[in-house]
Amino acid sequence: MRREGKIRFSVIVPVYNVEKYLPLCVKSVVEQAGDPDWECILVDDGSTDTSGAMCDAFAAECPGVMALHQQNQGLAGARNTGIAAASGEWLLFLDSDDEWAPGMLENLRAGLDANPGFDWYVARYLSLDEGDGTLSAPAAIDFVPGPFESDDYAARVKRLYDSAHWSVWKFCLRRQFLLDSGVEFWPSVVWAEDYPFDLLLLLHCKKLCFLDLVMTHYRENRAGSLMNSNLPKHFTGILAAQRGFAQVFAEGECLPAQRNEILRRMANAFWPEARAAACRDKAVRQACAPLIDQCRPLFDHGDQCRGRADWVLFRLLLKLFGAKFALWFCGRLKGKR
Repeated sequence: MRREGKIRFSVIVPVYNVEKYLPLCVKSVVEQAGDPDWECILVDDGSTDTSGAMCDAFAAECPGVMALHQQNQGLAGARNTGIAAASGEWLLFLDSDDEWAPGMLENLRAGLDANPGFDWYVARYLSLDEGDGTLSAPAAIDFVPGPFESDDYAARVKRLYDSAHWSVWKFCLRRQFLLDSGVEFWPSVVWAEDYPFDLLLLLHCKKLCFLDLVMTHYRENRAGSLMNSNLPKHFTGILAAQRGFAQVFAEGECLPAQRNEILRRMANAFWPEARAAACRDKAVRQACAPLIDQCRPLFDHGDQCRGRADWVLFRLLLKLFGAKFALWFCGRLKGKR
């Protein structure tokens, strides 16, 4: 049910076949302490389990919770639907198998009040182990609290990505800023849909503020999650992002340096998936090879393929002989280790 009065925060929760996790997710929102200045928009994206009915039950019982239903459009499409329905000053994103940290909204209110004047705030997160339920800080990140401003697009991307990976569930975005930018999630990007959104939005934002608070408990390695779905789907998403950015480039919306940075970051998403497809499983190789060949515009970009000798060899084989041979050859090498 929609709240009366001013809404400060709109949290958008895409829901698809998560009946096991959805109660914990919603509970983490409705039990936040402080003012009832939030709305929680559950977007049922054509669930085939009881998740849709659960959304309706939560909306009927919990003030501030709304339930929307649509035919399946994927995570990106569900988020766009939530954004269109939001009324808050600030947009927050929460995946339905994750949870907010206790006291997060109180800390966020204080962080926004203490650091005014930004359209984009970035917070921390903790990894939630699916097996034993323990929480841990993510490794290999460089989160530096405080304001950051730069006219250099690549520097903005680096600072954002150094703070953790690309997921939007650690962002707090001014809703009007997002609407004015015209940036949306691309529904055709069916895997890692967050990074095109980030890269596009950074074209419109020269300053960010990094808040030293934990926003999300991110559930890792859940069976059936998008991050653990099949490899061909990953390449389908990468190709959709490649086509989307090709259109952006054709429309002249990026300077050459910005274009090169976007290609670099896209390639950094591509290379680990391509290396994973170089395996002993013939069916996986056959499904992925034609998709990888279509990613040829990324072959000359990215960081991973310029380091270790086996990665350099893999890139060379892809360029000279195509994906079918490169996946087979490097898959055999993996099997001999």
